[in-house]
Amino acid sequence: MIKDAYIGLGSNVGDRLGNLRAALEALDALESTNVVTVSRVVESEPWGMTEQPAFANAVARVSTGMEADRLLEAVKDIEVALGRTGGPRYGPRVIDLDILLLDDDEWETPELIIPHPRLAERDFAVTPLLEIAPDAHWPDGTSVTRDRATQGRITGSLGAVPGFEMISPPPGGWVTAGRPEAGVGEAAGWEEVSSAQFGAQWGTSFAMRLMFDAAVLEQEGIPIAWDPMPPAEEYSPWSLPRTYRLLVPVAFAEGARRMLLEARAGRIIDDGEV
Repeated sequence: MIKDAYIGLGSNVGDRLGNLRAALEALDALESTNVVTVSRVVESEPWGMTEQPAFANAVARVSTGMEADRLLEAVKDIEVALGRTGGPRYGPRVIDLDILLLDDDEWETPELIIPHPRLAERDFAVTPLLEIAPDAHWPDGTSVTRDRATQGRITGSLGAVPGFEMISPPPGGWVTAGRPEAGVGEAAGWEEVSSAQFGAQWGTSFAMRLMFDAAVLEQEGIPIAWDPMPPAEEYSPWSLPRTYRLLVPVAFAEGARRMLLEARAGRIIDDGEV
């Protein structure tokens, strides 16, 4: 029976993106297994053992005929083959592979628990999971959310895993606003036209400005995307400062910037701002 597994990948030693690519290639080569979709890579702060380099993380959706225990053996073999050795728990590693979800299966042995017991707490796992599976849910049917994801917070975006661009979402995901004939798709090029940094001490003003910019572009029929996500989807007093970027297809970038400058100037006048 073929099932969907969601596997978290992480690396903070050596060529991090190269390590993620090698792991994905090895997963795709397993028996009765194919890598279907891969999130874009996020950079996250280490946790558990904080004095180490930042991690590069991604989540892959994998179609597999393996049962959970056999899949666990396979991913552990991949870790060893790629150079992972013993070390302190939560310490630096060339590659780390975790089975996060396996359809609606529940599995609990001394070696393996599915769903992953700390998935809900880890920003570096939940955010890329929801990027490729926005309807992800627990075996009881409740939705996976970011509400408790306060550990291993994401601090940056590193783009797609090299070699897996065609099965990775563009910035902001495959679903974007605007005209379908505008060339929006996984192969489209995107360019930043507006950005703002979020931090709890600055309140929601950053999101209001970016959402104003997005509304202006949407009204004109210009496709938009977000990196790493729409700011309205994540306002949490526990979040670290994070930069949100509003993007449009490259062909629209110059006109979009000009349009936003005019719209902001008009807003300042209308609102009586200085």
